[in-house]
Amino acid sequence: MKAIRKLCHSNFRSLHGIPLRHTCLKQASKHKSVSAKAPTMAAPVSTNCIPGLSGRLYRYQVAPHALQAFESPETHEFDCFVIYIGGLTDGLLACSYVEPLARSCASLGWACVQPVLSSSYTGYGTGSLSRDAGELANLLTFLRDHRGLKQACLVGHSTGCQDAVFFMRNAEPEIRSLVTGCVLQAPVSDREAAALENEDVVGLLHKAERMVAENRAHEILTLHYGFVPITATRYISLFGRLGDDDMFSSDLTDKELQELLSHMSGTKTLIAFSGGDEYVPATVDKAVLVKRIMTAMGDSATAVVLDDATHNLAAPPQAMLTFLSSVKDFLKQLG
Repeated sequence: MKAIRKLCHSNFRSLHGIPLRHTCLKQASKHKSVSAKAPTMAAPVSTNCIPGLSGRLYRYQVAPHALQAFESPETHEFDCFVIYIGGLTDGLLACSYVEPLARSCASLGWACVQPVLSSSYTGYGTGSLSRDAGELANLLTFLRDHRGLKQACLVGHSTGCQDAVFFMRNAEPEIRSLVTGCVLQAPVSDREAAALENEDVVGLLHKAERMVAENRAHEILTLHYGFVPITATRYISLFGRLGDDDMFSSDLTDKELQELLSHMSGTKTLIAFSGGDEYVPATVDKAVLVKRIMTAMGDSATAVVLDDATHNLAAPPQAMLTFLSSVKDFLKQLG
């Protein structure tokens, strides 16, 4: 996610391997008692929100610190797994299409796993694509050894697309071979998106570069979005030209795009680009950019441009349906 959304809190247990129902609950209203003698009655909890997912919560990493993942459906005998990777500030149920995506996957014999990475929620500012890739490798190893995984498809949203592309370049061959496909939903440039925000990106980049030169790369540069601590090196990665995260910018040359993306040529990839993405500058021809990205990735890449769709497919309603249909067809091709 490129911008901050209001979060709907979800209650779940953190016990290893216990099945549970992940639900979205509106906070109950607080009422004062009418009289000093009358008992205070708790207001009923409203459940008028999008249905949640039944599933299983477990730890896939215990050291150097514990990390969890949520898998749905609750019980199954599938050996194919979709791994959903959200963007900046995202965590569980990152986008409104995650629930129907998980149910669609299950109808095809694919489980859906939502990992919590160290970079989830507000953790991205002190992380890196390298750390994310290592944790995704740990997740895949866990799923292979303990959940019966034989093949996986990475589904990245926003900055999660960079995670997927970086993983496919840098993961160990044994683990990378488990991934037979990637879906990149809203693979847009964080650098170009930042230019649309009210932030002194140029000034902060200069400061970050000075900090790196002074061996202070991992010190906090600023509070991104006003509340996320971000290090100098992570800021450069996200918002510097040809930083580690700079994979989809429209001003990259064809040669630069090929150097960044050509390793995807051996992996079936679906690019789902939002035609009305609010984080892409109006001066960018989205259709041309998608074609250039697809060309750089090679013949294994296909693309769909979702007409008028917002970044996270929250609108229009048809955008989500078209995306889900495209992913379903893509998973059928993977087998």
